[in-house]
Amino acid sequence: MTAPGRRERLRAQMSADVRSAARHVIAYQGVDALTLAEIARRVGVTPAALYHHFEGGLPEIVYQVAEDIVDDLVQALQSAAGSHPEDNFAMRMIEPVRALRSWAITHQPEFHLLFGTPSAAAGDAHGEMTSAWVRRLAAVWGPIFVRLWLERPYPVLAEDEMDPRLRQQMLDYREDTGVDLPPGAMVVLLSCWRSLYGQIALEVFGHFAPLFSDQEPMFELLMQELVSGMGLGDQYQPPTR
Repeated sequence: MTAPGRRERLRAQMSADVRSAARHVIAYQGVDALTLAEIARRVGVTPAALYHHFEGGLPEIVYQVAEDIVDDLVQALQSAAGSHPEDNFAMRMIEPVRALRSWAITHQPEFHLLFGTPSAAAGDAHGEMTSAWVRRLAAVWGPIFVRLWLERPYPVLAEDEMDPRLRQQMLDYREDTGVDLPPGAMVVLLSCWRSLYGQIALEVFGHFAPLFSDQEPMFELLMQELVSGMGLGDQYQPPTR
């Protein structure tokens, strides 16, 4: 393989510097504070020069920063799942969710970028950005649900009991993500995600504060209920202190 030339190395370094500068602004000031002028100032170039590396301007930079954030997040979630044996389905589902909650609490601006209201900085790239991280997160929990379904099938709706629109959406989601589950089992996966994401979002966006200063017990109860509904209650392990 031919080593990259000096020009390619400089372009790669500039791209990394721009993404790093943009991510720093997002992390400490929020995505709404992100502008081409601020990124250019931090990198030491003119705003116009950024278009040589990011033809799509600010939305393209935001999209690539989101990809970097998701790369780091997925790696952390997969590592959390891997901390338990493969036959402990409950904890291989739960540990990444715990890691996601912890990350969301400690990285609120990044959480807002990925999961919150579309930002002006992302522009038209927001829809594509959201679709991309949905696929990536499906790769964290999808294989666990697939193996569970093959080894210990859980109760699901029969296809003829499902609203045809719902069934088609599940088939479309399977096609898009590659998670090979029947529609009824896919409903369970996405229902779990909806419940857990909702709990995390309520906490991060402060909707329960100050009524509940410690929301972990409610969060743990929800996860215990979800895995118990799949016949995995005996595998649940409370968090270590």
